[in-house]
Amino acid sequence: MLEELQRLQAHIGVLKTRLAHFKSENDALNAAKADSNEHHHAQIVQKNGIITQKQEEIDNLSEQLSETQSQFKQLNSDAASLADRYSRLEKSCTDLKNRFQEILAERNELRVIKEKMQNDQRLAQQEIQGLQQERERLLQKNEHAKAKVEAIIQRLSILGTAQDQHAQEIQQLAHPADVNEDI
Repeated sequence: MLEELQRLQAHIGVLKTRLAHFKSENDALNAAKADSNEHHHAQIVQKNGIITQKQEEIDNLSEQLSETQSQFKQLNSDAASLADRYSRLEKSCTDLKNRFQEILAERNELRVIKEKMQNDQRLAQQEIQGLQQERERLLQKNEHAKAKVEAIIQRLSILGTAQDQHAQEIQQLAHPADVNEDI
């Protein structure tokens, strides 16, 4: 009986160790999740800043383009009398076309960056969901382990009570004279 009790105590010790191990794993996973969330949030903030900056550049270039186009219209109206200015206007028109091509290229680059960021964000969301599911699974596993430990403890307490009753009965059978004197 003592051997069984010692074995059960050893099992309880093992279960406590496992429970502590699962708790430390859970804490580590929670810390990793928090770090991952912070890292992804920082990346999103950084990418949003880049997008805002590029959008401002596009707005500035659009303003420059509209200003240059108004200059182009004004020069066209004066083209008959000012051939000299007209040649400069053609040059600026070529420059504008180059700038427009650069703007289109930047816009395309921004689209690619935006798509990449959206994809990164989707992947981050999927990873977060996976980590949350893993956390839920570990929490359920932890609860299951706690329930097992509590059931073992309850069985041990019942076993201890039953042993006390058996010990009293054995003592009464071994010393019946003591029992008669008490009566």
